[in-house]
Parts: sequence; C-alpha cells; structure tokens
Amino acid sequence: MKKIFIIACIIGAITSPLMAQQTLKLGYFSKIPVAIKNCGALYTYDTIALANKQYILLTDFQNLGLLRVGGRQIKLQLKDTKTTDKTSISIYSGAGYTVILSSTTTGTQGKMDLESGTLQVTKGLRKLQLKIHGESGCDESKREGNAN
Repeated sequence: MKKIFIIACIIGAITSPLMAQQTLKLGYFSKIPVAIKNCGALYTYDTIALANKQYILLTDFQNLGLLRVGGRQIKLQLKDTKTTDKTSISIYSGAGYTVILSSTTTGTQGKMDLESGTLQVTKGLRKLQLKIHGESGCDESKREGNAN
C-alpha cells in the first residue's frame, strides 16, 4: 500500500506542473488603449457586468485584437471572419496565440450593440474556452481618457 502511495505522489508531482502550464488566465483592460480609438468591440466574462469596464478582449472594426495574458498586452491580427445566420465568427492570431470569437447581437444600448457568445484562446497545448458578452459600436463617451 505504501508503494502505491509513493507512486501516486511521484505521478502527481510530475503531472501537476504540466497541468498548470496548460491553463491560460486572461487579464483585464481597465482602460481602452488608444489603438482601439473610438470604434470597436469590448468583451468580458459573461459573469462580469459591462459597467465594471473590466474587458478581456478588445477589437477594432478593421483587423486589430488585443488580449492581456500574464500582465502583457498581446496584439492580434484578424485572419478570417465568417457570418452564419446571426452569428459572427472571427479568428485572430498573434504572438503564438489563436483566438476564436463567436458572437451574436442580442440588443442595443444607446449607440452600442450588445453581444454574447464564446471566446476560445489557444497557445500551444494550452486552451481556454469561456462565455463572454460585450458591446460594439462607435461611442466616443465610452472611450474618453484612453491612455493604457
């Protein structure tokens, strides 16, 4: 019985760091970088209110996407966009990351469209998939004082 316990401990010690490396944790943008300018889309976890302004993915309406991973801002380029029915699927990549954003417009609030969907982030063997919601459009009042 002691041998089984020791073997289990060794296996756990070996696989634990490997499992830890396979997870991704996204950071928040509390301010919108100047690169997004006045028009774009701002996304966060579906469990966080948009009013908190804690965004995990920012995109412009051209070809730029931004993530924060490990305290670093990751610049992404739009590679492909498809629209099926009411769902838009955008694929971004950069710095070894691939990001697939699938979103559907659920309504409007002022000048902004409200969206919900999923976000998949992959880097090597690490993969994260989560539910998101956000807003997109051109509303200068939402983007004033953008310095980050």
